[in-house]
Amino acid sequence: MPHVTPLEIDELPDELNTAKENYIKTMGKVPNSFRTMARKPQIAAAFGNLQKSIAASLTIPTELRAMMFLIQSENNGCMYCQAHSASSLVKHPEISPAKLDALWDFETSNLFNDAERAGLRLALAASSHPNAVTEAEINDMKQHFTDDQIVEAIACLSVGSFLNTWNDSMATQLEDASAKTADETLGAKGWKLGKHG
Repeated sequence: MPHVTPLEIDELPDELNTAKENYIKTMGKVPNSFRTMARKPQIAAAFGNLQKSIAASLTIPTELRAMMFLIQSENNGCMYCQAHSASSLVKHPEISPAKLDALWDFETSNLFNDAERAGLRLALAASSHPNAVTEAEINDMKQHFTDDQIVEAIACLSVGSFLNTWNDSMATQLEDASAKTADETLGAKGWKLGKHG
């Protein structure tokens, strides 16, 4: 049960129409997290604009960003965000079920390349408490990515931290399709719907 009830789609303020349409276009739905945030339209609009600004300049592969978000969300314990990242990953032909299953073995699995390992190390370090990013993780990233791409990666991880905190604190109710995907892809690894049901 969510701590705060999300607004219904027809209750979303008009100033959030662009964000609403963008979510429908990219995700096929307006997630409950945004519908809850929409109770404070200025916050929802600012968050939507931040996401839009980051998305407009991304060059890091989508599948790597989704794997980084999943590692981050698992490390932070946010089941809602894990489900959304799993839903994103299953849509990418580059991510086989075997690769998704081996995600936490990225250091040793031959399914991952060195650039992916660098990104996943960064995600794991950035989502540790306290933050564990050191010069080593950044230098590792610099072997495969430009400084601009490192800024992209940190920006994406920062938004991910916001979402992990938001959804776990709000006990955001998980949408049925994402819950089903998470159960199928992550259930054997310990994913549970928990408070997001």
